[in-house]
Formats: sequence, structure tokens, C-alpha cells
Amino acid sequence: MTRKSGSFWGTMLSIAIPVTLQNLLFSSFTLIDTLMIGRLGDTPLAAVGMAGKWTWFFDIALFGFTSGAAVFIAQFYGAHDERGIHRTHGLMTLFVLAASLVFLLAGVFAPEAIVGLFTRDRQARRIAASYLRIVALCYPFQALSKAGGTLLQSTQRVVIPFAGAACSVVTNIALNAVLIFGLLGFPALGVQGAAIASAIAAVVNCAVIYGTALARNTLMRAKLRELLDFDLRFVRDYLRVGTPAMLNETIWALGNLVYSAIYGHMGTGAYAAITVVKSIEDLTSVVILGMCSSCAVMIGSFIGRGETERAKDCAQRHLLLSVVFSMVIGGGVLLMRTRIISLFGVSDAVRADALRVMCIYALEMPLRTLPLMLVVGTFRAGGDTKFGLIVDTLTAYLIGIPMTALTGLFLHAGVAATYLVMYLVEDVPKVIIYGRHFLSGKWIRPVTGPS
Repeated sequence: MTRKSGSFWGTMLSIAIPVTLQNLLFSSFTLIDTLMIGRLGDTPLAAVGMAGKWTWFFDIALFGFTSGAAVFIAQFYGAHDERGIHRTHGLMTLFVLAASLVFLLAGVFAPEAIVGLFTRDRQARRIAASYLRIVALCYPFQALSKAGGTLLQSTQRVVIPFAGAACSVVTNIALNAVLIFGLLGFPALGVQGAAIASAIAAVVNCAVIYGTALARNTLMRAKLRELLDFDLRFVRDYLRVGTPAMLNETIWALGNLVYSAIYGHMGTGAYAAITVVKSIEDLTSVVILGMCSSCAVMIGSFIGRGETERAKDCAQRHLLLSVVFSMVIGGGVLLMRTRIISLFGVSDAVRADALRVMCIYALEMPLRTLPLMLVVGTFRAGGDTKFGLIVDTLTAYLIGIPMTALTGLFLHAGVAATYLVMYLVEDVPKVIIYGRHFLSGKWIRPVTGPS
């Protein structure tokens, strides 16, 4: 599709397929770590899952910072405004680098305090802290990769971030095998080896993205003065749209950390089961996330050109496709769950819990897909970043977290029942509220103007 016309399917697939493959690679990154570390035992597996929550929280915060910027970049791209794109990229990069330093300092100097939120198990805390101290060192490179990848995806240059992800995952797999188990004459470093491999892989991803994008004719090629060409008015406009998106993701991530803490305090075995299922969740959700990206880029470009009816039609098609795909994927997970869980070297008790939880995830997947597609793929691209912040915060902190804590910690209902409550009490209200907001059309709010 050109900027002015073209097929829905051609544009959607040209964006969604590379982004889906990129997300698949990064999800396989987590899955491979989980499979390899699972061979070391339940406690190391749970420990890495706990330490990984800090990195996951950092990734979500990055997504919040960059998703607000993506609204501007996509709409500027539709309006042919390169100056607006460059200065948005510059401001976004400054924000994500500042955030990375905060997370790095906390991960290096207070890792035990962070993982202590999830468990009382001293051995698990010690292992998790040793992993986090190393992984945190790569956070600035992750921030740069996220900023650069956002610019490229929002301007429909999605193959470059995919190439970076591919190189990163290959690096991680090779170094994991060598450093965790001590191959090729290297010492067997266990969990610390996995951390070193992940950190190096993050550096490789950043180097490939920036090296390739700067070598080619992409909008990443800009002079420093173009990147810093923003005034207080632009910063205010950026923060007006970007801050709710950042807060939305950060508050949502904090809620998920609380959920993780609930499972951690239910026992190391319970956390290990959730860690196994989470790696499968990440892997099976990549198609939906790819569609979210294509939806956001296409809607932003349409609105930047003033084509609101095409934006609405694009959103409706993506919603329908996301439900269909989530039903197909969920059915596959349901049928294959026993074989999938058998790949993990965990105890029988953890395996039994993971099987039950995975069954719930597979059946609930279509319901969980709709809020994600509406908030991330539709509302934000339309310029409405506040509605999702309000609804996500209220449903999580007034309904989801209290009900999950009651079920898991006070009623001792077990991992599967707690997981079911966690999903249903949030997702059902969200689908109803977000559906009504979508039909109202109030989410279409152009953010671009003369720059």
C-alpha cells in the first residue's frame, strides 16, 4: 500500500508478519531460557522468573514511553511531516534512556530488595539477585533498541527490527548453551551464564538495528539538531498524549508485579508453574501483538491524512481478525498442552498445575485479546491515550488484584482457580466498557498539526 491508497490486506500483512516474527523470536528467547534453566531445577526456574519480572516491568515501561511517541510518528508519517518524526524520535530517545538508568541502578544495587517482593525463599532470592545484577547492565541498549524499533515500525520499515531480533535470539541460544552448561571448555555458570547471554544478546540487537537503519535510507538518519529540534510547546503536546500511555503501561505492569507477588507467596512451586505458562503465553500471543502493530500504524497514518472512515474500517477488520486468530491459537494450545508442558524439566506437581493453568489460558484467550487490540491497536493510534489508563487502573486495582489475593492467599483455592479469577474479573468488564467506547467513535483524536 502506498501512503495514499492500496489494499488493506497488503499493508496489514506487510507490517503484521515481520512484527509477528520479531515478537515470536523474542518470545522464543524467553521460552529457550525457561527450557534450559528448567533443567537446573524448580528453584532456579522460579528465581529467574522472579528476576525476569523486573526486566519485564522495564520493557512495559519502555512500551509506555514509546507507544505515546508512536501515535505522533504514525500520524506525522501519514501527513508527510519528517520534521515532526525526527523531533519525536529525539524526545522519545531521551525519555527511554533516562528510564533505563533508573531501572539499571535499582537492578544492580538493590536486586535482593526487588526479588524479595516475590518470595521469602532465601535460596531463590539469592539466585534471582545474581541474575538481575548482570541483566540490568544491558537496559540502556534495550531502551535504544525499543526507541529505534518504534520509529522504524511506525514508518513501515519493519524488517530491520526483525533482523535485529533474529541476530539477538541466535546469539542468546548459542551463548546459553555454552555458558549455562559449560560447553566448549567454558565453565558451567548456570543462572549467571543465562544472564550474561541475555545481556550480550541485547547489545547485538541494538547494534544490528542502528547499524542497518543508519546504513540505509530510513528516517532514522537525522542530524543531532533535527532530533533536538523541539520546544516547550511540543514537549507539552507530547507529554499530553504520551504520559497517559506511559502511566497506563506502568500501572498495568505494577499490577502484574503484584499478581506475581501473590503467586510467589503461594509457594515456589506455584510460581514455577506460572513461569512455565507465561513463557507459552508470550509465544502464542505474538500474532495478536503483530496485528496490534499493523492496526496502530495503519490507523495513525489514516488519521494523519484525515481519512477517519478508513481508520474506523481498519479497526473493525483488525478486531474481527484478532478474535478469529485467538480462537484458533487457543484451540491449538488446548490440544497440545500436554506435549508442550512435557518439554519442561519440572516436577510432577508443577507440571500438573501448569497443565490446568494452560487450559484456562487457552479457553480465555479470545476474551483477553479484545481489550488489548482496542487499547493498544486502536484507541492510542487514534490519539485517545487516557481512556485505557482510567479503565485499566480501576479494573486492576479495585477488582482484579483484591479478588486474586482473596482467592489465592486467603481462600487457598490453588494456582488454577486463582489464575481463572485473575483473568475473568478484569477482562469481562473491560470488553463491555471498551466495546461501547469503540462504537462511540470518541477515540479518534488527531494529535498532529503544523510542526
